[in-house]
Amino acid sequence: MTRKTISESGVLRAQAGDADSLEDLALAFLPRVYGLALRLTRDAQTAEEATQETFLRVLRNLGALKNRARLDGWILRIATNVVRDMARRRGREQPLTYEPPAIDAARDDFEAARQKAIDLALGELSFEERELFLLHTVEGMRLKTLAKTHKLTLPAITSKVHRTRAKVRAKAMKHMRAAGAIS
Repeated sequence: MTRKTISESGVLRAQAGDADSLEDLALAFLPRVYGLALRLTRDAQTAEEATQETFLRVLRNLGALKNRARLDGWILRIATNVVRDMARRRGREQPLTYEPPAIDAARDDFEAARQKAIDLALGELSFEERELFLLHTVEGMRLKTLAKTHKLTLPAITSKVHRTRAKVRAKAMKHMRAAGAIS
């Protein structure tokens, strides 16, 4: 999967209010923000609302971004905060309306079955566990950044991420075995 990127000069132009650069920024991050919101909320409508609110906050606060090299983490952190705020307003856990596709051992190759199993496993995690897994493992956010944003020490966040990844691995393997994708 290739990700569309925005240059540092593009970020500068967006901060200055250049409409084309703002559009480029939104288009570059839209799939990632929506994907993160969908996996966190497990609800397509809530993910769409969270994505819209994320970009409103990004546009409103873009001028305050000091370190343009950390744009990815900044936007994903905003998205996570938006989802968390929405969850608080609506109640802790939303009912699962996003139904991950079932593993079809007869049709899916190993990689497709693995991805489906991970998605199923994510649905069994708490919000915090999903957040840590997605931000670190899927989005590549550094542990140091996660520790800072979660107000934890680096060893503490490292331990949490390690336990969460082990939990996802075990749950995904369970789903693959149940579907007959592995023995």
